[in-house]
Amino acid sequence: MIEGLKTRWRELRQGEPGRRFRARYERRHSRRRHAGGRKWSVMVAGAVIVLAGIVLLPLPGPGMLVIALGALLVAEESLTVAKMLDALELRGRALISRWRPAASTRSGSP
Repeated sequence: MIEGLKTRWRELRQGEPGRRFRARYERRHSRRRHAGGRKWSVMVAGAVIVLAGIVLLPLPGPGMLVIALGALLVAEESLTVAKMLDALELRGRALISRWRPAASTRSGSP
């Protein structure tokens, strides 16, 4: 089980930014038959995990990580959510790239 998680994490990390969640969805759905009950149970579990992460946000701890985990579960079963996560990743990367040069020039000044 742990090896499977490591493999899936490695596949996700090595994916192309802006396409990795959609690719994960496509890989997952090409390997197996579509079982409706399993699909909905994974989506419900993901939604519950996202809600738990939202509840944990005000507390110190991994609230955002819990939300990301739940969103990843939902994205494995929903192409729409996978596309939304890909778009969110690209926006986040653009924001970080705009912020990072400004932060490095500020820290370099006396």
